[in-house]
Amino acid sequence: MELYIARHGETEYNAASRIQGSGIDSPLTPTGILQAKALGSSLEGVHFNAVYSSPLKRATDTVMHAFNGQHTPITDARIIEIGLGAMEGMYWSDASNKYPYAATRLNDPVNYIPPPSGETLTDMITRVSSFMNHISMAGHERVFVLSHGYTCRIFQACVRGGTLEDIGQAQSYGNCEVSCYKFINGIWSQI
Repeated sequence: MELYIARHGETEYNAASRIQGSGIDSPLTPTGILQAKALGSSLEGVHFNAVYSSPLKRATDTVMHAFNGQHTPITDARIIEIGLGAMEGMYWSDASNKYPYAATRLNDPVNYIPPPSGETLTDMITRVSSFMNHISMAGHERVFVLSHGYTCRIFQACVRGGTLEDIGQAQSYGNCEVSCYKFINGIWSQI
């Protein structure tokens, strides 16, 4: 099985350097719509047996623009963005001052402490792993998943071993950036 994972297009909050996790759903910008269309163009000729999306509108809208409405995504809450609790809606610079143990440590997952009402990284690994197990048993040849920046890192970490250290080694994802994985004989690997 092949798994293609992409991040959504640019949102108004992305452009303004504001935090949006799973609790805030900022709309795509015109640039984000163009990115989604370019994503679709880059995947022309690739047949997907199933298309999944985070239930957040920025993700489902990216799918609709990328595939010109040809795929209605199956939404799954397990691939939603990290819950950032009290930091959501804040500018990154303000969050770094108020919640430095969270905002400045997302790239240092071993030492990350969620902000008030925020999600733990262990919980994220558990839910993304559950989703990966689900699709690996579904019998599809090729699957597309539209998710979020930090969640894409969790996917990569799960392929590597599913530890906090693996998150720290995973790449950051730009808007509409794609990664590809294979599942062969019970083992995930990056293509």
